[in-house]
Amino acid sequence: MSGPAFWLLLAGAAAASAILTAPLRAWLLRRRIVDLPGSRRSHALPTPRGGGLACVIALALAWLAWPGALSAWWPLVTAVVFMAIVGWLEDRHQLSARLRLFCQMAVAVGLLMAAGGVDSVSFFGHDLRAWWLWTGLGAIAIVWLINLYNFMDGSDGMAAMQGLWAGGVAAWLLYSSGQSQLAAFALAGAGAWGGFLAWNRPPAGIFMGDTGSLALGVVVAGCAVMGASSGAISVWISFMISALFVVDATATLLSRVLRGERWYTAHRQHAYQRLLDLGWSHGRVLGLYALINVLLVLPMIAAAVRWPHLDTMLAAGLAVVLAVGWRVVQSAATLNNDKA
Repeated sequence: MSGPAFWLLLAGAAAASAILTAPLRAWLLRRRIVDLPGSRRSHALPTPRGGGLACVIALALAWLAWPGALSAWWPLVTAVVFMAIVGWLEDRHQLSARLRLFCQMAVAVGLLMAAGGVDSVSFFGHDLRAWWLWTGLGAIAIVWLINLYNFMDGSDGMAAMQGLWAGGVAAWLLYSSGQSQLAAFALAGAGAWGGFLAWNRPPAGIFMGDTGSLALGVVVAGCAVMGASSGAISVWISFMISALFVVDATATLLSRVLRGERWYTAHRQHAYQRLLDLGWSHGRVLGLYALINVLLVLPMIAAAVRWPHLDTMLAAGLAVVLAVGWRVVQSAATLNNDKA
């Protein structure tokens, strides 16, 4: 397929998502499926949740319309739809943590089976082969990625922006490596969540809910697994694509564990939540995260593509820089709380 066709795919998925969100929002409001303001929430007005359903439908429409996608995308779309159903049930009725984890593990196993597992991981240009080890760690990584996209969906436009970013970058890398069908899937995901951003940007008129955030996590994880399996995207570059979310969520989790807190309970300790508590607007936080992706993460990814033997070092360096930034935000929030 030509370049213009890919642009049409992106625009079509975005338009479908944006158009579908309007009637979905009205229906959610009529059914009172809303998130109410609260001490652990970042919004001031009742806001409908479950809008991610529009993103998933838009992605499914792209699957039906794109030539060759029915056979090429089906493992990925099946996983996305399955996790969207789990998220929809969570948005309507709270599911047990055990059931959610079981479903996420099932998706991880399915994706890895479709990809044939992860045979090797490159460290400083040297491939280390250990199929069982890397595949097992891959399952854990997929489950964590699905969850952290859910954790980070707490500020207007945040997860939708990251979906547009991650899908777009993955599409570029996959297309450059000759994986045109996988690139099309990633681009359709970017368009679907990018179109939803028109409604979810600050001030958000609708939230994607678990329906959208869990499904988005599967889109990103699927691109990472298939990219690694095909050799198009190394695991280190996949980490860099989602580094902002991975570092924020992981550092916050480890910090809570080290302090002896119940890490699985709701909280407001992610860096983006700390910035909101410091008085930053949702728009300012969104702008900061977008700028970090463009001005810091993208050049690091480009360098890793140019010099593949340095991808491990570049990923580690990016993680350190982002972790320092996370620590600075946490310290500023603690100082502000002490003064209050």
